[in-house]
Amino acid sequence: MNLTAVSDSPALTGLEHIGLIAGEGDFPRMLARAATGRMIQVTAIGINGITSPELAEEVDTMHWVDFGQFGKIIEYCHKSQIRKAVMAGRIRHNSIFQLRKLDIRGVKLLARTPRRTADALLGAVTEEFAQEDIEILDSTIFLRECMPAPGLLTPDCPPDSQVLEDIDFARPLADQLAGMDIGQTLVVRDGAIVAVEAMEGTNLTIIRAGEIAGAGCVVIKTSKPRQDTRFDVPVLGLTTIKKLIQSGSRAIAFPGNEVLFFELEDSIELAQSREITIYAW
Repeated sequence: MNLTAVSDSPALTGLEHIGLIAGEGDFPRMLARAATGRMIQVTAIGINGITSPELAEEVDTMHWVDFGQFGKIIEYCHKSQIRKAVMAGRIRHNSIFQLRKLDIRGVKLLARTPRRTADALLGAVTEEFAQEDIEILDSTIFLRECMPAPGLLTPDCPPDSQVLEDIDFARPLADQLAGMDIGQTLVVRDGAIVAVEAMEGTNLTIIRAGEIAGAGCVVIKTSKPRQDTRFDVPVLGLTTIKKLIQSGSRAIAFPGNEVLFFELEDSIELAQSREITIYAW
């Protein structure tokens, strides 16, 4: 898959330097490769113990902060003359309970955000950047080709009638949960709700569902009704398929053109070898 080919966007016109505030997972590295492939300089700010050290190999400049040092992130952006930035990679929701090194700016930001949901916290962070004349861009801007269109992605493993029934049953329920900013993953089996994602994330939800219901579950990963892709976009990948295998799940479904799916070709090959359906509605 060519990660350097992106569609034209007004936000990219004349862009020569971008900041990357990086969480965990492959998303930051994939985004950095796509940006540098377009000859855009990348200055990354990683979080100790969360961001992969391998990101440093993909960017021009790398800075590190402890989780909660929000003021230092702003300081690095100003020193690097960053006016446009992207946020990519997961920050686990339960990290909110581990803010041992929260700086003064972080304390003030948290005090203004009584609701500890992902949307509320990340929205407040985005507003804080805006006040510092730093625009947070759509995090999918370089990687739109990694968002599969609607259709069956595993032609050698089409869904049977029960899988289709479970998908139809679960989709509206998953949309409601996502709309309430509870979680974006719902697992069902034979018309019964098995597991709902909260702070643990998609992978652990899938494993938990397998432990509860055994083999045969169907996983629904959805987007929020008003998904703000500047700081929050659903992501799947090869690790997701491995968790489906581990849990004995038989299918995963998600909305087309709304979910980033990394290592898609390898994921399809592995899924079909284990008779797992991947379907975008």
